[in-house]
Amino acid sequence: MIASDHFVMTSVALETFEWAAELSIMPFYQQGVPMIRGIKVSSLKIGLIIVLIAVAVLALRWLDSSNSEKTGQQTSTCNLQKSDCDWPQQGQNWRVSLSDITTNNDTENNYRLDIVAPGAPQPLLVVLRGESMYMGEYPVPLVRNGNGNDYYAEFSAPFCTTGDAMNWRVDLQKGMTPLADQPPFRMVFQDD
Repeated sequence: MIASDHFVMTSVALETFEWAAELSIMPFYQQGVPMIRGIKVSSLKIGLIIVLIAVAVLALRWLDSSNSEKTGQQTSTCNLQKSDCDWPQQGQNWRVSLSDITTNNDTENNYRLDIVAPGAPQPLLVVLRGESMYMGEYPVPLVRNGNGNDYYAEFSAPFCTTGDAMNWRVDLQKGMTPLADQPPFRMVFQDD
């Protein structure tokens, strides 16, 4: 039994005082405003947060795509296992080809990369980068072959332990910096 100066009540729950505006027990409750408004305000805040997150994700994707266009990242690919990759570079024709030189005694795939690069900057270097999964950057030193325009490298691509195949991108660099004039495509191959 609850006694008050104005009334006496028995079996009274807290909601009774809430309805009488004597005691606020509900979140977001303002005197004279129905309790439903608190739920609407709460769902409005959650909706606003979801919209802000979606806008942030879209903005980041847009910035990433515009950044890749500015840095000259190529969108088309040239699969080195299907054909040689040829392109004009500084008035000369450059060519990159890949051969599988794996023998029966080898436990991993071995490759030979042949490059014809007239007027190439020195030192010319190949860097392998994971295309299907980032596994770091692996420099592959090139050996100059005879006349000065031909280079080659024999290597084994690092293997991926989480799947059957790994897609690799072949990038040409002058030492540790990317070439000023990149090929108009990404050169890729798949290591099984």
